[in-house]
Amino acid sequence: MYTGALSAVPPTAATWKFLFDWYLVFGVSTAVVVLSMLFYVVIRYRSKPGQAQQREIKPTSWKVVVVIVIIMGIVLAGAGYQTFAAFTNIDIPNSPNAVTIKVTGFQWAWNFTYPDGQYIIDNLTVPVNTVVILNLTSSDVYHTFGIAMLDVKEDVIPGKVNQLWFNMTQTGVYTDAIRCYQLCGIGHAFMIANLTVISQSAWAAWMQKG
Repeated sequence: MYTGALSAVPPTAATWKFLFDWYLVFGVSTAVVVLSMLFYVVIRYRSKPGQAQQREIKPTSWKVVVVIVIIMGIVLAGAGYQTFAAFTNIDIPNSPNAVTIKVTGFQWAWNFTYPDGQYIIDNLTVPVNTVVILNLTSSDVYHTFGIAMLDVKEDVIPGKVNQLWFNMTQTGVYTDAIRCYQLCGIGHAFMIANLTVISQSAWAAWMQKG
């Protein structure tokens, strides 16, 4: 039984983690440069005892401006590229072996309906190393389906079907991995479900029994 992070990060979580690290590196680097320049100016031009204050104005060299603009352009272009590249992770993959499961949220539980027609309440069972596509809808009020350890979340709206996908890389039973992230009534805090990941052979056998 697992309650912590995965040892092997699925692709959905890996993309967002990489993007977060990308912005973190640039943010920290920018802060270091700016603060270093600030401390240099404060120390270099501080008022000294016995020294008359002088107002010194030096024109900024156009070469310095060009260098700063180029550096800023490279940083922003890199961040923009990685951001838009990460957006492709939202699109549903075109996988011939994908498993599609219908998820219906209701106050206050999750109903998972599988391809063979069987359904289970509050336990989502999926095969390992397989693209899993969830068709999400609600039978009553607004909910939000989310799996925090995979960094996936989608609104669950009455009369509408939204989709999200993930690909688990490790088998196991992940207790309370699925939660509702939209305040939906008095039982909202208890609208949780387990995520059970089984081998592909076990999944095939389970589908045949259904």
